[in-house]
Amino acid sequence: MRSNQFLDEVSSYIRSKEAKKYIEAELKNHLTQTKIEWIKKGYQEDEAEEMAVRNMGNPSDIGMKMDKLHRPKIDWKLMSMFLFMSVAGLFLFSFLLKGGHTFSVQKHVFSVTGSVIFACLLLFFDYRKLQRWGWVFFMMGCLILIQFQYSHVYVFGRPQMNIMGFMSVDSLIALPIFLLAWAGMLQSKKMNVYLAAFLYICSVYLFMNTINVQAVGLYTLMVSVMVWRSGLSKKKILITAGVLLTTCVSVLLISLKNIRAYQFERILAFVSPEKYSETSGYTYMKLERLIADAGWFGHGGSLEAFDLSTDMMTDFIFVTITYTLGWAGSLLIGLLFLWMIWRISHIFKTVKDPFGKILISGCFAIFTAQVTISIGMSLGLLPIISLSLPFMSYGALSAMINAFLFGLILSVYHKKDLIRIKA
Repeated sequence: MRSNQFLDEVSSYIRSKEAKKYIEAELKNHLTQTKIEWIKKGYQEDEAEEMAVRNMGNPSDIGMKMDKLHRPKIDWKLMSMFLFMSVAGLFLFSFLLKGGHTFSVQKHVFSVTGSVIFACLLLFFDYRKLQRWGWVFFMMGCLILIQFQYSHVYVFGRPQMNIMGFMSVDSLIALPIFLLAWAGMLQSKKMNVYLAAFLYICSVYLFMNTINVQAVGLYTLMVSVMVWRSGLSKKKILITAGVLLTTCVSVLLISLKNIRAYQFERILAFVSPEKYSETSGYTYMKLERLIADAGWFGHGGSLEAFDLSTDMMTDFIFVTITYTLGWAGSLLIGLLFLWMIWRISHIFKTVKDPFGKILISGCFAIFTAQVTISIGMSLGLLPIISLSLPFMSYGALSAMINAFLFGLILSVYHKKDLIRIKA
């Protein structure tokens, strides 16, 4: 049998066109090397080719084995949990608002539906095509942040940007762009620790100008995890991070003398909320009371006395869940989030492509931080900031960002075995 016939028969069993391309290239290379070895032993070219093909084995067996091992896969476990949590958040929202409130159920349905479709489209997108555009994505992210400086719309003191009249967003919208940017740039041969530090300082300065502490924190954590997971020198990373951290702490200490009384009171209210129960400590006391009154099985549909304000459906949605479903319900939700975090870390370990691993590490950092901070501040373990709980909080921006994260993770997993063949 000639090598072309062998390759054609093997390929006939492989259903994925992309996997077929990589497998054909791998087998062809192996046949060529084996053929050269037989020629060196004194065989004619045709004989050497037949010997090389014969040593490969049965083409049908090879084809079926390759099709099973190296076709694109979907992580149905994570995909199912993503869909379940999206639908669960939607049903919870509809249940809470059955009595009629100012929130738009229709808008929330559109947001969740759109985010699920977006994640599914990303699943089948070849994420590897994004790698060479890292520097372009970085410039795009910076330009988006600069646009916020010219915004005339402010919500809670932060500039907003209106997207086609559908929703108003803050600077968190740039986070996915910078995720792609850093993943691509860290694969570049031009990248080093000092250049990474310079790019981080420039971009985090633009984030700070948007007066969005949450965005600054999430961005800093994301960059830190991605840089640590890159191939850059760990020693230089630690030294550079130490210098940046020392500088930040020094600036913070110097700025304390200019801190206003109400700002200082907010800090003290987290430590001793009962002393400021009528002002900054009121929210802490309120959340603590609602958690304590929830009981193991909550209040179910008896929510007449419950204040479904904007904060209780966005930043403090975990408190609302606890009050409605009880400690048992909130514990279940917490365990589901914990499983999702574990699953993402498991996928990270199975991926071999460096670009894919860095992407997953950034997604892991953003998602884990959102869950940890949102639940932590709801339970009074962390200071109160404005941060949504994935899948559960009301808002299109949060839904789309988390759909982007999970769609990207699933896309990397979908191509992970093809990467292995290519290597």
